[in-house]
Amino acid sequence: MPLRDTSRYNLTIEGEPKEAEEIRKKIVKSFDELEFIEEGHKYFLHGEELTSVSNITHLFSQEFNDEEQAIKYAKKHGETPQYWLDKWKYASLKAVKIGTFTHAFAESYSWLRCGHPELITEECKGKYDNEHGWLIPTRDKEESVLNFFAQLDPNLHMVMAETKLYSGVNPELPKFNQNYAGTFDLLMYYKHPTDDSKSGLVILDYKTNNDLYKEYSRSHNKMLFYPFNDMYDEALSNYTIQLSLYQIPLEDIGLKIIARRVVWLKPDGEFEMIKIPDVTDRLRLYFTSNNNKKTKDKK
Repeated sequence: MPLRDTSRYNLTIEGEPKEAEEIRKKIVKSFDELEFIEEGHKYFLHGEELTSVSNITHLFSQEFNDEEQAIKYAKKHGETPQYWLDKWKYASLKAVKIGTFTHAFAESYSWLRCGHPELITEECKGKYDNEHGWLIPTRDKEESVLNFFAQLDPNLHMVMAETKLYSGVNPELPKFNQNYAGTFDLLMYYKHPTDDSKSGLVILDYKTNNDLYKEYSRSHNKMLFYPFNDMYDEALSNYTIQLSLYQIPLEDIGLKIIARRVVWLKPDGEFEMIKIPDVTDRLRLYFTSNNNKKTKDKK
């Protein structure tokens, strides 16, 4: 199955700078050999399966043994271990569903506000009011999406939603010992009003977590594995690695990334835009080094 119907990206957006359209075309052309299978969320390149960005980030976190933790939790709080396993599973599935529906709404609205309602996702077509050009939010975090776009810097121009890419696309660069593929939510081009040297791409990813920080890790000094052993073992740290993993393939085709942002969508229409540091140098060194097997030996 092809990665995407690339014809849907052969478009222009009214008022966009020429750079945004050129970048969109370059990305589609550069990564058009990637294949994606929705079931199981799998990526393939020339018949070979690539690991996903999310699996790469897990390399640097301690594995959570849910059965072991359920036994401990039951002893402390009562009920059976299975009770807690089921409770955690239910909460996890609920969070995944909320995230999936919210992301579909955000993708649809991003295209709609650019004048392309034909790209509204199947999940959201029933929410579109053609007469008024509205996409009707039906969940609180969808209201957060509208609030985010309402407050967006006017110098930010959409390039594409759901950007799929993979590492190792440029054969002239050092070869990674483990290539990967992934998808991030929104790519925008910042066009500086007076100084083009300050223009460039911004990677944005929506997050719907209840919390991005983990108090237990912070209070017990629980850190990620090397080379990120200066970062707490929590969601925000994983997302920091994740956004730099997305940045690397874009840089490898000659694009300039000037910022990374997590858009934390909260209940009641609230959101928080979080600046994410650049850790691409660490990742490049790790994936071109023969020493990455030491990851779980260093904390």
